[in-house]
Amino acid sequence: MGRLRISRNFGKYGRLLLFATISIAATLLLCMSVLAASERPRSGLGILFIRPAFPELADEIKKIVLYEVPGIERIAVVDTALLPSLSSSISPPAGEYVVAVTGKRGKWFKVIYDDAGREGWIQGRSFFDYWTWSDFLPGRFVVLLPDLPVSYSEVHQEPLVRSPSLGRISSGQRMRILEIRDEWARIRCEDGLSGWLRWCDGNGKFLVAVEGERVS
Repeated sequence: MGRLRISRNFGKYGRLLLFATISIAATLLLCMSVLAASERPRSGLGILFIRPAFPELADEIKKIVLYEVPGIERIAVVDTALLPSLSSSISPPAGEYVVAVTGKRGKWFKVIYDDAGREGWIQGRSFFDYWTWSDFLPGRFVVLLPDLPVSYSEVHQEPLVRSPSLGRISSGQRMRILEIRDEWARIRCEDGLSGWLRWCDGNGKFLVAVEGERVS
């Protein structure tokens, strides 16, 4: 009788232990997914290349003045090199910096200036170079960033999540962007697979890394 009671208790506690283990594993996976998303940079409306007019004037862009609104209420002066980096998705030319633009008014650009997500306005200069994503990405090769949920590797017939799947992009597989429509990119792979893939998620964070220069 004592052995039967022990066996039943072990079965009961074994199930509880198994449930707790599964719960912990699920929580860890969720945390890892959230952490991975938080480390991906925001895309915003487009990309701004901050560059000097001439290489010998590089010191002029090492610090950026930020305003609460364009030209009014100066809020900070920051080292340009310390602005939140897009390096996991975009590699700027030597001596230049790239930042995601979240708002634009004439020659003024709204950017994220710290890891807390605070934003400010910087004044553009004639030698800065601004691109919307719909202009910048087409013609370029990209790869998916690592450690993404499987759903982001799905290539769809139309730029809709509910659209039929045409296949999946494998890790490290290169694809050429042909067109941008909001968070969707029409892509073509070297193996012939083509369709629509999300290049940023619903929170505007990058899902791809850009390789090299535009291909005509």
